[in-house]
Amino acid sequence: MNSIPASQAKGKWWHIAIIIVVVLAAYIRVFHAPFSTWDDQEQIVNNMDIRGLGWSNIVAWFSHFYISEYQPVSMAGYAVDFALGSSQPFVYHFTDIILHILNAVILYCLIIKIQKNVTIAFFVALIFALHPVQTENVSWVAEQKTVLCGSFYLLTLLSYVLYTTRPSTTKLIWMILFGIAAMLSKAIAVTLPVTMIAVHFLMMGKFTWKRSWLPVILLFLVSLVIGVVAIFGQASGHWLNRHPNFNHWDTILIASQNYTQYIFHLIVPYHLSVIYPYPSVIGFVYYFIFAITVAIILLAVLAWRKKWHILFGGIFFYTINIVMLLQLFVQYGDYMMGDRFLYIASIGIILPLVYYPFNWLQERKKQAVAILLYTLVTLTLFVYTFIRNDIWLSELNFLTSILEDMPASAVAQYSVGTLYLNNGDYANAETHINEAVRLDTRNYKAWYDKGVLSMRENNMQDALIAFDNCLALYPYPDAYFNRAMLYMITNNISLALVDAERDLLVQPGNARAWYIKGYCVEQEGNPVLAIECCNKAIALEHNEPLFYILRGQAYAKMNQCKEGLDDMNRAIILDPSNGKAYYSRAVIKKQLGQDLCSDLHTATAKGYNVPAEMAAACNGK
Repeated sequence: MNSIPASQAKGKWWHIAIIIVVVLAAYIRVFHAPFSTWDDQEQIVNNMDIRGLGWSNIVAWFSHFYISEYQPVSMAGYAVDFALGSSQPFVYHFTDIILHILNAVILYCLIIKIQKNVTIAFFVALIFALHPVQTENVSWVAEQKTVLCGSFYLLTLLSYVLYTTRPSTTKLIWMILFGIAAMLSKAIAVTLPVTMIAVHFLMMGKFTWKRSWLPVILLFLVSLVIGVVAIFGQASGHWLNRHPNFNHWDTILIASQNYTQYIFHLIVPYHLSVIYPYPSVIGFVYYFIFAITVAIILLAVLAWRKKWHILFGGIFFYTINIVMLLQLFVQYGDYMMGDRFLYIASIGIILPLVYYPFNWLQERKKQAVAILLYTLVTLTLFVYTFIRNDIWLSELNFLTSILEDMPASAVAQYSVGTLYLNNGDYANAETHINEAVRLDTRNYKAWYDKGVLSMRENNMQDALIAFDNCLALYPYPDAYFNRAMLYMITNNISLALVDAERDLLVQPGNARAWYIKGYCVEQEGNPVLAIECCNKAIALEHNEPLFYILRGQAYAKMNQCKEGLDDMNRAIILDPSNGKAYYSRAVIKKQLGQDLCSDLHTATAKGYNVPAEMAAACNGK
């Protein structure tokens, strides 16, 4: 294999500088975007496991699934972000964008090694970096795992190309380490061993075992283990087989539709959406698209026979990196497609689309025309990406864009309903949440939101039914917590305690679940355990007056009135308008034989309903 000409080599640093500048410009507004309510809350904001870099955190990353995915290296990345910027979204967005730029540069170097033309490599990297299908991975913090996985994935492929060119033990070790890191960032990287074969075709037009068998086999063995773990993760979160009940032929048609539509989105990025729901019926168009899919596979076979190695290798690369995400072999999630799945797979389509027209024009002495053409393409993609990033600048933009694109999606409907719910607009929240339940009665989050809405509207019976339906579908920790709160409010102490403990098994960092447990055990006559629960709640959330009030009451029951009085004083400092705190302090003062009337009057003035027998003690005072 010949090295690149010296004249081309001089322009490499300019190309890298341009990649950095234009990607920063395309994503400049995302630096100020907030966290999303989709996955960001569970994966980052409320994830106690990323709030440290100690041994206990490392153990948690390697022993837990996060949103049903096994991603210990990604958790380490989030932990580093948290160490640098706590819960400031800017830091996480900065990391995403820098990693995306790094991936574009690594891809640039990889394509140069594969086919020795820096101009083609430059435009492949630019189109990859600026294509609007990538915005989900780069602008959505929860998908940082995909971008981080992409970094290790591309480094593995680059190491593989260097290894096959001139093998060495050092290159082999780095290759294996990069590959393992990619798989532990996101399990979709289990495709790496087969992708190496695709890269070999792109580079040489054929695959030979002579220099390639060892890294391929070693990473294949690792991928088997991590692939099994990933399936267990999806199963643990009840994400498998959640799609509508289509038959086997329907599943094949849907998979072929996904396979072809992803390619269409890369060529013509029109009507992009964060989610694509399953169709209500399988119409004629699915059979037509199936024919197109067969034609693409036949084209790959023809390319292999004709030794069109870039075309065959590209289709092979794309296929192996998208096949596990087509809902064909394993069905998962609430929707059939997501543009974020194209992050690595897109390279297999972009390379032939750049390579063949460029070579055709170059052979006709029209390289300037080719450069102008691809410059216009990249500028168009730049503008589209810049505009598409609007949806990440606010939660309202994000959710309404999904609803406008996919009104028949239960996920979109309950997500918009949640936004209205959080903003106190219960009428609009009810409209969207009820529509989500109507569209998909098996969607546990829609039932959960219906339960929360009913609780806020003080309709406890409907809330209980909704939480029961949610938990019958999936043991959602937040549903256990809210049902525990409902039981506590309705004075069903024993059931409230059971649900609080279920939530704490999964979410030991939920301070309010500790409060509910403490309240329940205090009501059952165990003030010692109640104090322990309050201590844990206060350690997690030290500015909540209710925790101090409950602990103060428990201390008073144990005749530790000084400690109880201190807790009531603390609660009043935190919230001077809390009538219950004044009343509870009056009760302890009565126990101590102190004057309680001032606190009782204040409690009444703050709206607390003081019992008549207590109020009678201060009549006329």
